[in-house]
Amino acid sequence: MAALAIAGAAVLVVLLGGAAWFYSGQIRAGALAAKAPAGPEYRVEVLKAGSGSVTLAHLPEVRGLAAEGIWGLRQRDGYGQLGRIEKQGDGSVIRAYRHLTGSRPRPGERVAVELGAYPSPAYIFGGEYDTISYKTDLGPTPAWLKRGRRRTWVVFVHGYNAPRTEHLRLASRVTREGYPALLLSYRNDPGAPQTQDKLRQWGQTEWRDVEGSVRYALDHGARRVALIGVSMGAAVVTSFLYESKLAERVPGVVLDSPALDFEAVVDYEAKERQLPVLGTAIPAPLASAAKALAARRYGIDWAATDYVRRSKELRTPALVVHGTADKTVPIAISEELARARPDLVELVRVPRAGHVEGWNYARQRYEREVIAFLRRFDEAQ
Repeated sequence: MAALAIAGAAVLVVLLGGAAWFYSGQIRAGALAAKAPAGPEYRVEVLKAGSGSVTLAHLPEVRGLAAEGIWGLRQRDGYGQLGRIEKQGDGSVIRAYRHLTGSRPRPGERVAVELGAYPSPAYIFGGEYDTISYKTDLGPTPAWLKRGRRRTWVVFVHGYNAPRTEHLRLASRVTREGYPALLLSYRNDPGAPQTQDKLRQWGQTEWRDVEGSVRYALDHGARRVALIGVSMGAAVVTSFLYESKLAERVPGVVLDSPALDFEAVVDYEAKERQLPVLGTAIPAPLASAAKALAARRYGIDWAATDYVRRSKELRTPALVVHGTADKTVPIAISEELARARPDLVELVRVPRAGHVEGWNYARQRYEREVIAFLRRFDEAQ
């Protein structure tokens, strides 16, 4: 019996080790590997199109299709915005539609529903923007620059494997207010310098690229620089605040759905996943073993990517926006930061909004909060 027990335990150890190895690889694939942003998926069929509304076939898995707020509707030769839901049922969704550019939707056409809500920087900035390069420790890195009359520049830092175009929603309003805007690429993005391992470091190295962009802004007329970081980009921004000597030139930051505790994000995602075949949740011992292996295999420093734990080092006011229905980055991270530093952190909760959907669900409030925050130090200094 003892031999059987030992053998059984050995089998369990082997199985746990194999599963942990597998899921550590999943952490790499889903949260570390640098990939080009995914292109549009033209999956949704247009059933009917009018001058101010569009009827679309309902696919529950398509993000934003049946969600409140404003969403982009991309065609291969046109672009518009989805507005309020007028009717839903019988396999279709009827929504208000605002046409922006190109051809209008046609019945039978397949279209893509997008988070970004605008087609291109050329549309937002009227063609009056430049593609520039700023210096980093890895080499020249591209960014879009929209010039403006104010001496406070705004630098936008995108999220994990996300396109720069995700910033067009807010950049549209920020630049109309006269703020110059830099929309960054950073290391391991397409067209940017690449590291040997091509892995995202959740702010541990990327902050140096933000430092390079701030130096570029200061060298080209900025008196001060505000930073706006989205998801992983918020971690990059916060790491910059802790590490860079140029942080003193940044009077405020906006953090949208901030992934300020990478381990908590991975744990949150693990709770939503199920084991193959068994269909049960990933047990805590397996998740812990997988994280330990990932740390060894890919050089993850879990403690170093917990920026909430280091919140005593924060010296910069932060406006934090987080959706209450975020299934990617738990809002508890933002709530913990706000509790730890109520003197500097203002938390804005957006009801029903998912990950990075605050603007989509509450555009007017979102823009009002951000612009008021920027004006607070822009007009006072």
